[in-house]
Amino acid sequence: MGEYRFATHAEIADRASLHQALSDLNGLTFGHYSEVVVASPSFMAWYTARPGMDPRLCQAALAGDQLVSSLFVTLVPMGLAGEMVPCGIIDTVMTHPDHRRRGLARQLLEQAIAAMKEAGAGAGFLNTAQVDPPAGPQRLYESLGYCAYSPVDRFVKSPPHKAEAAPATRVAADDAARAAFTQRLGCRRGWIALDEALWRWRRLERPSQYPAAIYRGAEGGLGVICTGDLLMEGQPRPFSVISDLAPSRRGQVGALLRSLLAAAPSDAPATVLCPHSDTCLAQALHAADFRPVGTEIGMLLPLSSKASALVQRPPSEWYVAVESIIGI
Repeated sequence: MGEYRFATHAEIADRASLHQALSDLNGLTFGHYSEVVVASPSFMAWYTARPGMDPRLCQAALAGDQLVSSLFVTLVPMGLAGEMVPCGIIDTVMTHPDHRRRGLARQLLEQAIAAMKEAGAGAGFLNTAQVDPPAGPQRLYESLGYCAYSPVDRFVKSPPHKAEAAPATRVAADDAARAAFTQRLGCRRGWIALDEALWRWRRLERPSQYPAAIYRGAEGGLGVICTGDLLMEGQPRPFSVISDLAPSRRGQVGALLRSLLAAAPSDAPATVLCPHSDTCLAQALHAADFRPVGTEIGMLLPLSSKASALVQRPPSEWYVAVESIIGI
């Protein structure tokens, strides 16, 4: 691989040029996908400021001055085995079409895993599209030790939406809301410690083209609606993403979903990510005429004995970090 130079993102000094290069590479890699974020340079500037994303762990390959392969690594405390474990989350693994099948992604992944271990991660985690039989990226990740752990279905509802409930009411992104999300969702595996920095980044520092708001349903539950353009058949289209559904009581997720959907734009498709472990949400989505359009598989790489034990059984409840899949 003498034609390539490998570096961490921290070693690329010009941040503005890096954000532009990441945006360009993202478009070339994912431009034909459906329901992925349209990542402008300003979006990349926000995304790479994600709390826990360490440029010394993020990896890149360059051909001359051109960025041709890259991935992000975020090191955060994640809920596993009943306690918070330092976990390295890899996302946005991308390689320029003209430089594929040369082992670049494997090289960057191996470097990232080594860096995560050195940084003290007890586990590694990533998401990828699930295919049967496993092929492509999923086989690559399995060859590096990642194991299938938490499948997540994508559900989409096409417009126009008929309001079947009173619309949820927008509420402030304050400490009370942060505490409520933590109380209702923090016991799930996959939960990322929702400290002040992550809350501010997720809710208050977002790029203007992807605003997100917190809503309270009539039954008292909370959820988030993000709006913006996602790719559909290679073209940007307005979408709403409904996430972080936190009903006030078990069994109320259907009522909360209906009120959030009533508050979302009625003329744009709505998408929800639903882990296989959340059968109540899946039933509510089917009842609301959402349709499944694909599955992401969450894959866990054990880096400690505790994480190794987790792979043996699926999680009873799983928290979906939307930014690690869709990017928002």
